[in-house]
Amino acid sequence: MKKASLLAAFLILSAFLFACSASIEDEKKKTLEDVEHIFNEEAKKTNEETDEISFRLPFTASVAEESEHNVIIERSNNTFVLFHHRNDEAGNDVIYNMTTGSTEEPWLVNETFEEEGRFGYVLLRQVDEEQVEIVTGINDVKMTTVSEVKDVSSNAKWMMETVRSAKWNKE
Repeated sequence: MKKASLLAAFLILSAFLFACSASIEDEKKKTLEDVEHIFNEEAKKTNEETDEISFRLPFTASVAEESEHNVIIERSNNTFVLFHHRNDEAGNDVIYNMTTGSTEEPWLVNETFEEEGRFGYVLLRQVDEEQVEIVTGINDVKMTTVSEVKDVSSNAKWMMETVRSAKWNKE
């Protein structure tokens, strides 16, 4: 009798946890909605600056390291890479094309946006059962990380806010 009660409680708890956990399908849908909305919004004011670019970071994130074309950002025990490389002759989609062409592994999401001379994108690729690679970008700035499935949409949202806010310091 006691075993049956424990088994029933375990099954109910398992079903509850499964129902509450984020699915990749839900996260994909929310990510696409959020990222496209941010792409179309006005850029937020910048609050960080490197030699090359200025950009906005949430107060929960900080710059850990800088190099010529990369800014390593730490947020909630996660690492994000903000890549920037200005090449006016190459076109707005060169970084996107290099990123999507660098692997034969399929992207779960490969969505692009264009408006007023801006080219934006979001890419999602399954790394393993619990992790997803996220890439967001606009023109010659992109940001990438590996995220837990449950955090995909929230991470993609602030990543797109960051690349949307990026401005070159020397025009």
